Amino acid sequence: MNILGLAKRVGAKRILLTSTSKVYGDPFLHPQEESYWGKVNLIGVRSCYDEGKRVAETLMFDYHRKPGIGIALPTYICL
Repeated sequence: MNILGLAKRVGAKRILLTSTSKVYGDPFLHPQEESYWGKVNLIGVRSCYDEGKRVAETLMFDYHRKPGIGIALPTYICL
């Protein structure tokens, strides 16, 4: 949230957050389309990392909708 607040204060035009498709679990669908919601394990050993990445994406969209900060969220597919 610190970087989002800073971007708002300084009038940044866009923020980039990169991630991998791995945070959405083992896919039923490969390659994944943007509409794919994922297959998430909420109690696995990686769940804190995965949930943290998804929360970051959610906050990015919230800052995009309300203050109007531009966002870029390329999601790289890990094979």
